[in-house]
Amino acid sequence: MRTKVSKLSVCIVFIAAFVAFVLTLGSQSITAKEGVKLEPTLEQKINQLWDVQEIKKLMSRYEYYAYGRAWERVPKMFANRDDIWIDCEGFGIFDGPKGIETFFVDWHHSMEGDGKGMFALHLLTTDIIEVAADGKTARGLWISPGAESRRQAGAKDELEAFWIWGLYAVDFVKEDGEWKFWHFRIPHLFLCDYHHSWVELDKVEMGSQIGNEGRPTADRPSSFDPTFFGSEKKTNMFFEPPRPYNTEEDLKDFWKKK
Repeated sequence: MRTKVSKLSVCIVFIAAFVAFVLTLGSQSITAKEGVKLEPTLEQKINQLWDVQEIKKLMSRYEYYAYGRAWERVPKMFANRDDIWIDCEGFGIFDGPKGIETFFVDWHHSMEGDGKGMFALHLLTTDIIEVAADGKTARGLWISPGAESRRQAGAKDELEAFWIWGLYAVDFVKEDGEWKFWHFRIPHLFLCDYHHSWVELDKVEMGSQIGNEGRPTADRPSSFDPTFFGSEKKTNMFFEPPRPYNTEEDLKDFWKKK
């Protein structure tokens, strides 16, 4: 009798554990929109940690390449597809591989000339990275303090030091097991020369102090509302931090103009 009861107890425990396991797997299809917080499996947690670290490394490489003026390396960091783009506040959107090449390589080399005295140091802070539950795409948001030395507008040979702070709001896509840039947004927060504050230069058009020889024309207008500082503007949640999501369909319009 005890043996039968013992076997029955084991069967009940096994069935209960199996049901719980199946429910855990099935629950992964519930989207973040439904407001249900689900505990991911250990394997999912490990995969997500790996993906987040790889995305951080990709962004950091970009900053090192920018500092070293190795602009030719940047286009290779984007996915090999036609729907890639860069959206920089004050310019607009540059579409496809050609647009990426125009913005990062052609324009930066044109602006920097022979490179003497050119300096662009941008940091990555306050990162929030969310990888889709299906592991195919990701969203990342950073605040980026920066300092640069550039030629002054109208004074081709004179250098000026600038403070330039902004954001990076980036969509990533996994391509052949490797994370790549997909949609790259650069909203600006403020830009001012070393001798004047952003408040003093409030009425000056963004970027007009910097020599922009060879400035390219964007393919279309920016996809987000301006974030540049203004004394008449209120700081609000202009870029919502990305939230957990299951598939690209959940967040495809996440950072578009409201």
